[in-house]
Amino acid sequence: MDTSFLLAMLEQRRDIDEELRDLVNGPVRIVTLDLVERELQRIGRTRSSKIGALANACLELLKVRKYSTFASGIETSDTDAAILSFSLARTDPMAVATVDRKLRAAVSRLGIATIYPKRHQGLLMSKSAPPSST
Repeated sequence: MDTSFLLAMLEQRRDIDEELRDLVNGPVRIVTLDLVERELQRIGRTRSSKIGALANACLELLKVRKYSTFASGIETSDTDAAILSFSLARTDPMAVATVDRKLRAAVSRLGIATIYPKRHQGLLMSKSAPPSST
């Protein structure tokens, strides 16, 4: 999950676990990266009261629900680059949850499914396609 996904879901008062269970048949493991947590911490300290409060609520949600946090594995401050790198390094089936259109497109080009919220349709998952050879 990236920062934009977490903020959007909480802003719309939507339950991530419930909507993922409705979307995915079978077991689901929700994870995020350490850079996403750091980005949320930064937003919580520096942004307006509404966005900062949402970021702090996201951090609390990650802690209360005991979502796993993985090290990004690369030295970068670019969260999207870290998500792409992490996704490529994984061998188990996965999808990236984001509302960022550029990140969704980049992840899809790598052949990895994306999950994104639609305001009145719950969560949607793109089909993963094999990466292009170009």
